[in-house]
Amino acid sequence: YYAMVELIDDQFGRIMAALEDTGQLENTLVIFTSDHGELMGDHGIYWKGCYFYEGLVRVPLIVSQPGHFQPHRSDALVELHDLAPAILEIAGIEVPDRMQAKSLLPILKGETDHHRDHVLCEYYRALGHAPLDANGTMLFDGRYKVCVYHESDPGELYDLQADPGEFDNLWDRPEY
Repeated sequence: YYAMVELIDDQFGRIMAALEDTGQLENTLVIFTSDHGELMGDHGIYWKGCYFYEGLVRVPLIVSQPGHFQPHRSDALVELHDLAPAILEIAGIEVPDRMQAKSLLPILKGETDHHRDHVLCEYYRALGHAPLDANGTMLFDGRYKVCVYHESDPGELYDLQADPGEFDNLWDRPEY
């Protein structure tokens, strides 16, 4: 795993160096992200699947365009599809009204650190060959995460403020 991380780091560094060496860095929008994380044995799971633990759903998102955005860190709740309208705006292209995503540009410009009140994550039969061909939906508001697995019970409810490791499932506790 560490070798794979180092490989990506080295290759990404080569790309950035090439952009800088050729004078293209300031005119290039660079986005570094991933479609999912890795559990690496967390919760006894080594493979991806219909799970919504932080190790899988909280992915890196680094956006850079030197000369256009000041470097800063944001803990705003965002969804990866929010990149699309931001890219269109940066390119000077009108964002279609039918687009459901919300542009990240105000965050990138440092105008706000709030983007969404909650984020949604869905998994629908993504691994047709897997023994458990599940469907699931997760909603997270920055503190509470609820996970519903369609066609099965029980679900999951976590308070990530009190339980960042997601070990105490509150699903069956009426007070929550």
